[in-house]
Formats: sequence, C-alpha cells, structure tokens
Amino acid sequence: MDFLKKIAKGSIYSTAAVLRGYMGDKAYILLLSVIVGVLAGIAAVLLRKSTDFFHHAADWVSGKAGDYQAFVVPFLPVAGIFICVILVRIFLRGKKYEKSLSGVIVETSKGTSNIERRHCWSHIITSGICVGLGGSAGLEAPIALTGSAIGSNFSRIVRTGTETRTLLLACGGAAGISAIFNSPVAGALFACEILLPAFSIPALVPLLMASASAAVVSELLCGKHPFIESSSGWIPMNLPFYVVLGIFAGFISAYTIYFATRIARKVGKYENIWLKALCGGLILAVMLIFFPALRGEGYGFIGALVDKNESLIMQGSPLSGLINGGWIFLICCIALVLMKVFSSAVTIDSGGDGGIFAPSMFIGAFTGFCIARFFNLLFPLVGLDYHLNEVNFLAVGMGAVIAGVMHAPMTGMFLIAEMTGGYKLFIPLMIAVSLSSFISKRIMKFNVYKSAIALSGGSPEPKQSAVIMEKVSLRNLVEDNFLSVSPTDTLRTLLRRIMESKRNLFPVLDENGGITGIVTLDDVRPFLLDSNLYDVVLVYDIMKPAGPSLDVHDSLGAATRLFESTRLWLIPVLENGKYIGFVSKAGVFDKYRDMLRNQRDLF
Repeated sequence: MDFLKKIAKGSIYSTAAVLRGYMGDKAYILLLSVIVGVLAGIAAVLLRKSTDFFHHAADWVSGKAGDYQAFVVPFLPVAGIFICVILVRIFLRGKKYEKSLSGVIVETSKGTSNIERRHCWSHIITSGICVGLGGSAGLEAPIALTGSAIGSNFSRIVRTGTETRTLLLACGGAAGISAIFNSPVAGALFACEILLPAFSIPALVPLLMASASAAVVSELLCGKHPFIESSSGWIPMNLPFYVVLGIFAGFISAYTIYFATRIARKVGKYENIWLKALCGGLILAVMLIFFPALRGEGYGFIGALVDKNESLIMQGSPLSGLINGGWIFLICCIALVLMKVFSSAVTIDSGGDGGIFAPSMFIGAFTGFCIARFFNLLFPLVGLDYHLNEVNFLAVGMGAVIAGVMHAPMTGMFLIAEMTGGYKLFIPLMIAVSLSSFISKRIMKFNVYKSAIALSGGSPEPKQSAVIMEKVSLRNLVEDNFLSVSPTDTLRTLLRRIMESKRNLFPVLDENGGITGIVTLDDVRPFLLDSNLYDVVLVYDIMKPAGPSLDVHDSLGAATRLFESTRLWLIPVLENGKYIGFVSKAGVFDKYRDMLRNQRDLF
C-alpha cells in the first residue's frame, strides 16, 4: 500500500524514482522500453491513418477530374509539397526541419540523444499529407524519427541518464519500424545497425520489448499492413541467379546512395523555399505523368507485380499504348528502378516530407523482378526450357537493396523474412544481402544517412574515444591553487608569493582579471643572487606570454587537441574572459582513463 500511495501522490519524476527503487535498474528500463514502444506504436497507427485519409482525399479529387484525371493526379503531390512547406513556415516558423534519420544518428553518436519535442508529432501530419497525396517517398523514416523523438523526450521527462536516453531513443525508432511492417525483429535490428553508435547485443532485449509492444498496438488498432509478400521456396539450381541479383543490387544501392545525397545537397543550396517547391513539384509532376508507378510509397505497384497484374504499372501514362509486354515492359521497369531515387529526392528535398526506406524497397523489388524477367525472356531465345520464380526474386531484391542502401544486412534479411511470413527464402536472402551490402560499402563508404552527414561536413562515424572526450567539459578539472601576481608587482613581491605557493608557475593578471602572462621559477632564477634588483625589476620585465587558453565550457576533446598541438603541460582556463585556473595534461588524461573504466553499458 505504501508503494501505491507514493505513486499516487508523486509527480511523474518522483513516480519514476519510486518504480525504479522497487523494480531495480534493468526491470525499470524494460518497463520504460515497453511504454516507449506503445507510444511509438500509437504514433505509427496515427501516421498510417493520416496517410490513408489523404490518400482517399486524392482518390476523391481524381474521381471528380473525369477525363482530366491523367493530368490532375500527377499534380496532387505538388499540392502536398506546398502544404508541407506552408505548415513548416506557420507552425515551425521556418526553423530547420529535419526529415532524415541523419540528425538522430548525429545525436546518438555525440552521446547527447536529444531530439526536439516537435518531432514527436509533426511528421505524423506532414509526411501523412505528402505521401498520402502521392509524394514519391516512404513513411518509415518519418515514423522512425517520430519514435526516436518520443523515446528521447520521454527519457527527459523521467530524467534518465544519457545512456538510457540513447537506448530509449533507439527503442522508439525500432518500435516505429516494427509497427509499420509488423516486423519486431527487423525493427530491433534496424535500431542496432542504424541508430545506435555501435552494435550492442545486451541492448537487443529492451529493443525487442519495444518492438513487440509496438507490433501488438499496430495489430490491435490497425490490423493491416502496407505490403505482405507471399513466396514459395527456392531451389539450389537458382543460386547463381541470386548471386547475380546480389551483385546488381549492390551497384543499384550505391547508385541510390550517391544520387539521393547529391541531389539533397544541391537542392539544399537554394534558399527560396517557394521557388524550390515549385521547381521540384513541376519536375515530379512531369515524371509522374509518364511513369505513374513512381507515385507514393509504391507498395501497390509491387503488389501488382506479385499478382501478375502488370498493366497497372503504366496505367494512365501516355506511353501505355506503346507497351505490349515483353522486352519493352522490361525496359520500362528498368527505367522505374533508375528514376525512383530522383522522384523521391525531389519530393523530399523540395519541401515534402518522407524517407528513402520505402523507395529503396520499391527499387529492390523492381530490380529483383527485372533480373528474373530478363532471364525468363532470354531462356526461350537460347533454347532453354527454364523459368525463374519472379515473386521470389522480387522479395529477395527488396531485402538486398535495403541492406545495400542502409548498410544493414541483418535488417534486410529479417525484414523480408518476417514480411513473407516465414524463412523459406532465408538462404537466397543471406547470399544476396551479403553481396549487396559488401559491394555497396566498397563503392560508398557510408550508408545513405551517414553519407548525408559526411557531405555536410559532419563526422558520420566518430570514434568512441572522441565521443567520450566531447561529452565532458573542463569545469571540474580546473586547478585553481595557483597564486597570481600583477604585471606591476616587484620581484620582491613575486619572491614572497613563491615562498607561499606550492606551485612553480604564477599567472600574471591584469586589473580586469584577464591573464596577460606567466612567470615560472626558471624565469626568476637569474635574479635571485642580486638583491639590488628585488625592488627594481617588475614582474612585467620577466614574464612570458600566457599563450593559448581554453574556455571553461570547452570539452576534454578540445583540451586534448590543444595539448597535442602546443606540447604544453598546463593551459590557462577562462570564464567570460577572466582567468579561473589551469588545466593540466595529466588531469585531462586521468579523467579520460577514468571514464573508460567506468563507462556504463546501454543495458
């Protein structure tokens, strides 16, 4: 009863403290991960409902367009882009609006894991509008960003440490992916491979709890998922073709990373957001007029390939009359593979909201389909009576390109395995995913998110030691037991200070408290035997320049870099321009070693 009374009377933080005391650290973190998972699952359902609402609105508008439908529908995504721009300008007042997971990765890499509160809700609206009206993007990155923001801000509400905050951030991202795809294992692995600074086996426990909680919420509230692939088993005779698919997927993944990041960088240089939205929207509209399958997430068009309903791929296009199947249809599918990254980049970077995850799955599905269809068209020409299961190659292609674009092979494998309802294709998936990820990494050093960080001048994969050094300021390392002197003090006064001090270095301060120089015992030694100079020589005459200094808010990393470049053993520290003490090289490295010894695991 006392336990319940404490909870009933307390605030959120005090309630959390009571729970932690009764449950213990690990059980408490598991409880927090479940709560974050439930919240992220609800957010994913809201995002899906929001997208469905605007998708139905787009269908209603296109139905009213009658004979002009083929030209009205491609311009609905343009309206979505402009609505997103207006919402960001009005509600976010033109602040930088992060739409990629790159910002989340930067925060976890720095060890701060602070995501702005507005990301807990804003993407549910903006990405729902953009994708629902036909923008060529996906919902996975927005919901992963939303879930990460929920985890980060919930952690701050209950006042956890930075390690737990990083873990809960990753739990939110994992839960978002899990709820969208109904794939809890893939969601947890996604967080490990993409969001966390390093792969952590112990962290899988709370990540799986959060992912499972989100999947349950999604199943209860939504009950349907955007794309469920069905496939039959594989045969060993087809393994060489899966190898070919893996190799092609690796090159296509590198192609996707390169153009997605370069287009984003180029478009980002234009400051006029309205002109950017107009030009990007018009380019997107033209692409959608000729290739309607580039519209939206693309899962419906993947389903058309699965159901052998290939006429839907080019339905409504002026080119549809020229396509009668066979090689011409294959060429159109190849064009969709190559153009999807451009349509997605234009949608997102011109002002819309969405991610590259779903476009990568679209690219992978059509890549796998193109490989299988190519051989199926080729076999009769060379006299072979053989046929590849195109649905299997479509599914494996999705996993291979996801693995290549994200540099996340485990995510690619388990996502497709869970989406297909079994592990019938696990061996081909392992082969294609491994080859794709390997080739993509050889061509593009970083995945699509970290490449964006690198292009913007950031550090996509900081070393753990560097992260630790940047997390601590110098304030607690300042040594303030140095006796100071004035430039106008005589040598006699200085000698008196030397007798009082246990240090062999003396800062010389001006009347405002700023450091103007330094005096050491070596500087005084030449004058010691001539007492006639004691009242003649001033500190100003014998002091040396103070040299470089540090600010009290600087990090251990900044101090380390300065020590290495100057080869000094002591450096003065200032606060608001005034001297407060010295920091020593020994003190900095002792602190670093102590932090390494006492570094906590995420779970």
